[in-house]
Amino acid sequence: MKVRNAIKKVKSHFKKQGINIKISSPVKGGYHKWTFQHGDYIGSFSVNGYRGWEPEALDGDALSFHVRRSDDHSDSMTDYFAGSYRSNITQVCEALLPSPPKYSVGSLVRGKQTKRAHRTGFAGKVGLVMSARSSSSIQVKWLGEPDKPAAGWAAHNYYSSRDLEVAASN
Repeated sequence: MKVRNAIKKVKSHFKKQGINIKISSPVKGGYHKWTFQHGDYIGSFSVNGYRGWEPEALDGDALSFHVRRSDDHSDSMTDYFAGSYRSNITQVCEALLPSPPKYSVGSLVRGKQTKRAHRTGFAGKVGLVMSARSSSSIQVKWLGEPDKPAAGWAAHNYYSSRDLEVAASN
């Protein structure tokens, strides 16, 4: 992904949730990464093959996507490196500000007719959204189904939002 597109993606991710994010670009003789901060976390990325302050750098490839806390710094005297690297800019944005859940708590949903839904046994069933851990992981209480015993991940009834659809609209 080009640096220009990475910057656009960061701005659009935050703009969707009503936040105008400021992205600091590299300066000559200073920090070599593009950085942006939301809350206590800082996201950053570099450019491949250019110095970050050069105008051509916007057409270079973005890489080294990184997330760290604002009060956490790497220590050059030890082998401590603050934060973690991510595979792409979307993962950095989601780490700083997760997207809102696709289905709100209290929504009525139905299991889609997908392979995973058939294997898990909720295809075609109707349920109520109890909570949402993220934009893609939703806890559902299926209507007419007894509660499962509290053992393992399946006991919590978390399902991918890709396998659910709205059963009734308000």
